Amino acid sequence: MRANRHYASRTVWTVPLAMVAMMAAAPAQAAQSYQTDYRVSLFGLSIARANFSTNVSDDGAYKVTGDLSSSGLASLFDDTKGKLDVTGQLAKSGPVPISYVVKYRHGKRDKSTSITFANGNVTNTTNVPPINKKKNWVELSPADLQSVADPISGVMISATSLEQVCAQTLHLYDGQTRVDLKLSPAGGARPFSTKGFKGNAITCTAKFVPIAGYQSGRKAIEYLKNSSKISLTFASLGKSAIYSPVQAKIGTQIGTVTVYATRFEKTR
Repeated sequence: MRANRHYASRTVWTVPLAMVAMMAAAPAQAAQSYQTDYRVSLFGLSIARANFSTNVSDDGAYKVTGDLSSSGLASLFDDTKGKLDVTGQLAKSGPVPISYVVKYRHGKRDKSTSITFANGNVTNTTNVPPINKKKNWVELSPADLQSVADPISGVMISATSLEQVCAQTLHLYDGQTRVDLKLSPAGGARPFSTKGFKGNAITCTAKFVPIAGYQSGRKAIEYLKNSSKISLTFASLGKSAIYSPVQAKIGTQIGTVTVYATRFEKTR
């Protein structure tokens, strides 16, 4: 049970970060701002909330700031609050990260992760406290940190149409673990609506492929790799060529975690 609680806690915080929507139009357009809010639930009960503000400048530079916190019954057993800051630059290929910083308090402990990038490659990672590398640890190699993105920028997909969204492999690095998410189509476009958005969205299935920075043989990782059913639903505001997650479902050993955008809105 202790291992399951630890895994559930990590899922609560990894998933909302990975699902944040950084909706941005092409760099040539004027400065814009967006607000995206998410609810995370397990067995239909709310366990976390995340609120993000995104600002895109005239030259395509973007900044995302966010607040995350446990909620509902989860806050009674696992009180966690955190803040996130991400910066980057929009390119024709999509968002290119520059920095990623997340700071949070888990119980009575303060933790943080900071990553810097140059041209899509990781140049530095700082974790406080340092990562506790256990037996059978799969070490990161320099090649693992090339052409990757943080969990925020990395889930933004540049595509000319909804149909192209699911033909992607996402290369993600959260400061500890490098994973690939191999997307595949799960059907055609379908209507989706929430506060600030009404339009079409597309759902992809995702294959979780751990690359490095994890404990080989750990049950939680093996479950995500071999047994978990994962789906991501993407949508785009206006005529943007960037598609962002509005819903995700991740099968875990203790149940399916659902992340849902309760707000997906352009504010300026």
